[in-house]
Amino acid sequence: MKAATFSVLTLATLIASAACLVAGPAFTVDASQAKGKVSPKLYGLMTEEINHSYDGGLYAELIRNRAFLDDAKSPANWSVVNDNASAAAIALDPATPLNEKIKTSLRLTVTTATKEHPAGVANSGYWGIPVHPKTEYRASLWARAEAGFTGPLTVAIVSDDGRTVYASEKISGVTSGWKKFEVTLKTGNVTPTAQARFAITLDQPGPVNLGLVSLFPPTWNDRPNGLRKDIMQMLVDMNPKFLRFPGGNYVEGNKVEERFPWAKTLGPIEDRPGHWCNWGYRSSDGMGLLEFLEWCEDMKAEPVLAVYAGYSLAQDRVKAGPDLEPFVKE
Repeated sequence: MKAATFSVLTLATLIASAACLVAGPAFTVDASQAKGKVSPKLYGLMTEEINHSYDGGLYAELIRNRAFLDDAKSPANWSVVNDNASAAAIALDPATPLNEKIKTSLRLTVTTATKEHPAGVANSGYWGIPVHPKTEYRASLWARAEAGFTGPLTVAIVSDDGRTVYASEKISGVTSGWKKFEVTLKTGNVTPTAQARFAITLDQPGPVNLGLVSLFPPTWNDRPNGLRKDIMQMLVDMNPKFLRFPGGNYVEGNKVEERFPWAKTLGPIEDRPGHWCNWGYRSSDGMGLLEFLEWCEDMKAEPVLAVYAGYSLAQDRVKAGPDLEPFVKE
């Protein structure tokens, strides 16, 4: 029996080997004439917020955790700026929220500072803030202070060690009520680097609350809440005919309450609280529904919107029937 089995296997192997020696079929392409038409809309792109492809990627915002909501216990990605002759401390301050949507702020308490030895807070962005020569950056922040504080605040793009100042401006007029401040930071003929950080410092003691700190480089088509020029150029060069957004799993979330909340992504960025992303980090929702549509417009691509159907990844779902009706209306 074993001998017979061996013989059959051996024969099959020899036949297969012989077949390999026979020349394969010829495949000829005649490009001189068209035999059929392919839809010009066959080719497009699908996008997803994963591995920081929006926040820290295509979305041009350079500040990480700009609304101080990434961690409920500490101001993640923010650090104190001081030296041996100045002192400061930072902490989340949910008792002083920016507004009803951004329900916290950053409390900066400077106890010792001078013009020669300022103190404050810094953000290194997404693995460092890139700096380019002769470039304008749009910085904005909300601030308030206790009565008696006269300011000013200094906002600057500095090297990681703080020794090199690439661009800086002063902000005055901070009062006891929330107020938005906007400045333009212009770099000179500096050496490019990807390891800078954004700093907000005081040259005198005082407590100051900060809310929604933002820094944007030049964006595609100069949109104020726009996208990175370098990545957009590559996407435009691909000439996609449609864009499916805002993702797949990103739309569903791990839980129903973590689905993509399209209605909350509209309006000014200070009215967007963001949401927990199923890929393990918080999404700022700076890339909102309007930004996706503008993205399509800038690429001359048709929008293909993915909508939540009541199913989330962690076996969390909305029951069919009346429970699903509000989501259908949404």
